[in-house]
Amino acid sequence: MTRSRLSLCILLLLGPLSLHAQVRVWQGQMPLAASEEGPPDENPPFDVYGTANFSYPYTLREDVRNTETNHLWRALFLENEYLKCTILPDLGGHIYTCVDKINGKPMFYANPTLKKALIGYRGAWSAFGVEFNFPVSHNWVSLSPVDWSYAQDPDGSASVTVGNRDRVYGMEWTVQLVLRPGSTVLEERVTLSNPSELRHRFYWWNNAGVQVHDDSKIWYPMQFTASHGFKDIDTWPVNAKGMDLSIVGNHKDGPVSRFIYGSREPFMGIYDPDTDAGVVHYANYADLPAKKIWTWGTNADGLAWRHVLSDNDSAYAEVQAGLFRNQETYGFLQPEQIIHFSEYWMPVHGIGGISRANLNGVVFMSRKRDATGHEALVVAFNANRRFPDASIRVLDGTSTVFQATATLDPAKTWRHTLDDLSPAKKYTFVLESDQHEVLLKHTEDQYDWTPRNEVHTGPQTTYQPPDTSDGLLERGTNEELQGQLIAARKTYAQALAASPDSLPLLKAQGRLDVNLFRFDEASRLLKQVEDRATWDGETRYYRGIAEAALDHPQEARLEFEAAYRDPSYRAAAGVLLAELLIKDKDFARAHDDVLTHVCHPDTANTVAQRCIEDVVAVRRALGPTDRARQLVATALATYPTSGFLRNEQAILGHPDAQFDKHLASDPNRIIDLVIQYNRLGLYADSLALLTRQYPAAPADEAEPGTVPPGRYPLLAYYRGYCREQMGQSGLADYQAAARMPLRYVFPERRETLQVLRAALAGNPSDASAHYLLGTLLFSKGITDQAIAEWRRAASLNPDIPSLDASLGRALLEIRQSPSEAATVFQHGFQTDPANPALYTGMDKAMRQMGKPAAQRVAMLEKFPADADMPTDLVRALVNALREDGKDDQADALLAKHFLPRKEGAAPLVPESKGKPADVPVRQHP
Repeated sequence: MTRSRLSLCILLLLGPLSLHAQVRVWQGQMPLAASEEGPPDENPPFDVYGTANFSYPYTLREDVRNTETNHLWRALFLENEYLKCTILPDLGGHIYTCVDKINGKPMFYANPTLKKALIGYRGAWSAFGVEFNFPVSHNWVSLSPVDWSYAQDPDGSASVTVGNRDRVYGMEWTVQLVLRPGSTVLEERVTLSNPSELRHRFYWWNNAGVQVHDDSKIWYPMQFTASHGFKDIDTWPVNAKGMDLSIVGNHKDGPVSRFIYGSREPFMGIYDPDTDAGVVHYANYADLPAKKIWTWGTNADGLAWRHVLSDNDSAYAEVQAGLFRNQETYGFLQPEQIIHFSEYWMPVHGIGGISRANLNGVVFMSRKRDATGHEALVVAFNANRRFPDASIRVLDGTSTVFQATATLDPAKTWRHTLDDLSPAKKYTFVLESDQHEVLLKHTEDQYDWTPRNEVHTGPQTTYQPPDTSDGLLERGTNEELQGQLIAARKTYAQALAASPDSLPLLKAQGRLDVNLFRFDEASRLLKQVEDRATWDGETRYYRGIAEAALDHPQEARLEFEAAYRDPSYRAAAGVLLAELLIKDKDFARAHDDVLTHVCHPDTANTVAQRCIEDVVAVRRALGPTDRARQLVATALATYPTSGFLRNEQAILGHPDAQFDKHLASDPNRIIDLVIQYNRLGLYADSLALLTRQYPAAPADEAEPGTVPPGRYPLLAYYRGYCREQMGQSGLADYQAAARMPLRYVFPERRETLQVLRAALAGNPSDASAHYLLGTLLFSKGITDQAIAEWRRAASLNPDIPSLDASLGRALLEIRQSPSEAATVFQHGFQTDPANPALYTGMDKAMRQMGKPAAQRVAMLEKFPADADMPTDLVRALVNALREDGKDDQADALLAKHFLPRKEGAAPLVPESKGKPADVPVRQHP
C-alpha cells in the first residue's frame, strides 16, 4: 500500500467532530492483516537454561509464518478536534497510531500489515505504533491481549486505560491515554506498581515507531550518545567517523542504537521533510531522563528488514524514553511500591524541524541565505492549544529585533522571516500569553548540556567486581537485576562459603531463597541476620514470608508485626499481616488496626493496587454493603482495569458479562483472583469464580495456546483445594483435574505448591499433579526434587505431552547423563512425535555420545513431514548435514525454510552473507 493510499484509508476512519466539542471515546473494530503463527512451543522455557531472556511461565511464540490472515481487531478510539487515536487492546495495548487531523498524517508508524519476526522477548513481534515496555523490553505481552477500560470525564476530556499484570513477577503497569478538548497533546499517565510480595527487577521504556524516509531528521537535543552497555561515547550529530547520524539516510553501516548522554532536555522528536510533519515526545526530565534512537540502517540488511517487517517496504525509527540510562540498566521495585509519571506526544507539521518543544508548542528556528549571500532567520511555531493575543518576540541578547501580537491556534502554523541578521549572533524566541506568562523560550543552539570538555568520548572503562565477598555480593546483585536468579544464588553461595558470617550475604541469599521457594533455607539464613540486626524490617519481612509458606502462621505474624514498624515496609508488611489476621477470621482488627492505616482508597495514588483491593473485600465482608459499593466506585476510578475490583462490583450486584469473557480468555486471571481471595480466607468467593460457566473467548482476544477455563487443570485443582478449606471434599475436583490435558499448563505461583501437595495428599497416584509439581519446582531451579516428581509422573502416566522433552533435557544438561537422556527422548518419539525439543535434545545427546553425523541426520529427518520444522531444528539438521558432507542438502533445506514460500512474500528472516539461519532474531534489548 502506498503512503497516499494509507493516508486516505486513515482519513476515512476520521468521524466528524465539531471544534471545541468534548472528546469522544468509544469501542469499535479495526481490520488489519497479520502474519500467521503456528502453535506456541509446548515446552516450558525454564530459566535454569537461560542467560538473557527469561519468560517462564509464558510460552515461546517462535513459529512465525510467511502467510498472512485478515483480522478484525477490537479497537478503542479516542478523538478530539485535532487528533484521532486508535488503541489495540488485544495487541499489547499498543497505540496503533494517532492521526493529525490538520494534515491527515499519522504520528506513529501505521504499518498496514502486522508482519511478525522473531524480535520480541518471547519471539513474535511486530513493528507498529507505540509499545509499552515494563518490566522488560519488547515485553511478554507485546502482541497479547491486555486489560483495558475507557472513560469520559466531566471536564470534557476522555481516556483509554490499558495495562497488564505479568505472570513472571506479578508486577503491573497501566497507561492512561488522555485527550483534552482543544489540545493537540496526547498524555500518557504511567503507573508502575508491584503488588507482589517480593522485590523484582524492572525498567520502563516507551517505544514509538515513527515512519521515516532517507531525508528524515532525528531532532534529539544532545551532543553525545552512549552505546548499549555504556561501552563507548560518541559525538552527535556527526559521529567519530564523520557521518551525520541525525539524517536517517546516513545510517549506512547498519542499525543505529544510541542513548542520549549528557543532556537534561525534556523533549525529542523526528521530522520528515517528505511529509513536512513529525512527532515530538516530552516528559519531565526528573521523571523520565533517558532517551534512545533506533533504526535498522540503510545497508543491505536494513533494507531486508524493511521487507521482513512490512508489506510496503516502509522504514521506521523508534523514539524511546526510559527511566534508566540504557536498556542494560534495571532497578528493583519493592513490594507495594508504586511509581507515577506522565509522558506526552504531540504532532508537529509545516515548520521544517524541531528546535525546542514543551506542552505549549514546538518552535523551529533555522537560517537561510538568499542569492546575494544575506542571512535570514526563519522562525516557525506550532501551538498545542489556542493562545489569544499572545506576544511573540525575537531578541538579540537583550534587545528586541522583532515583536508581534497574534492569536495562535493549533490549526495554523505561525511563521516569520527576519532578514539580514548577523550570522555570528544567537537569537532568542520568546512566546508569552496575554497574561505575560512565558509559554516557550529558546535561544539558538543553547541547551542544558554537560560541557564538552567534561565528557570523555571513545571506549569507556568497564568494571568487573573482584572475587571478594563484597565483589561477589555486587556480582550477585547484578545477576538478580539481569533476571539471572539461579546464577545469583550460586554466586551468593560461593561468597558465603568464604564469608559465612557476612550479614549482607546472609540477607541477600535468604531474600533470594524466598523467591526461589527454598523457604527452610531462607528462614535459617534470615534468622542469623535477625539475631544480630533485630531492627532490619526487610529481613523480618522476608522471613515472615518464608514462615508463612512453611505454614507457621504465628511465627510469620511476629515477623510481619516487626516489619510493619519499619516505615520502608509498613505497607507491604501491613498487607500480609492483615491477610494473616483475616484468615483467622479477625476481620475487624485487620481492617481497623492495619489496613485503614496503610491503604485506604482515599490515598490510592500512593499505595499499590493489592492493598486497596484487600480493603474493599474486607469492607464487604464486614458490611454494610452500601459502604463497600462506595469504596469499589472510588477504587475503580483509580484502578479501572483491576479484575479484582470488577469482580467485587459483580458480587455487590453489578455483574458484567464482558468481564467473564475477559477472564475466560486467560484462566490465569482467574487463578490470580482466587489466590487473592484465598489469602483473605474468602474461599466461597474463590469457589464462585472456580465454578462459574465462562463463555468462549474469540481467538484474537486470547493468548495463542490458551486453554479454556473448563479444561484448565489448575482451576480444577484450586477448586478442590478451596472446597477442602471450607470443610468439604475436594476429591471429585482433584480427579477431574487429573483427567484434563496438560499441554501449555505452566504453573508459577507459590500458592500452587500447597494446592498440588494437597491434591497428592488425597491421591498420591495423580500423575498430573506430580508432573505439574515437578514443573513448578524445576522453574525455580529445584532440580533434584523436580526430576523425582517427573519420574514419578512418568511411571504413572508415560504419555504426558512434553514430559519426556523436559525430563530428557534435565538429565542431559543438569545431570550430565546423555545416555539416560537419550532413552527418555527415544520414548518421547513414540508419545509426542511432533515435539521438536525431543529431536534437538537427542541431537545433543548423540553428539556427546560420539554418534556419527549420519545417524544424527537420520534421527532428525524422522521429524514428521507434515509438521512445521522450527528454526532450532532446521539449524541442527543443517549442521548435521554439513558434518556429514552433504552441503547441497543443507543449502536446499535453508532455501526451503528461509527463502520466500510464495511470490512476493518475505523470508522469515533476512539473508546475511548467504546464511540466513545465522541471523534468526534481532539483537536488540
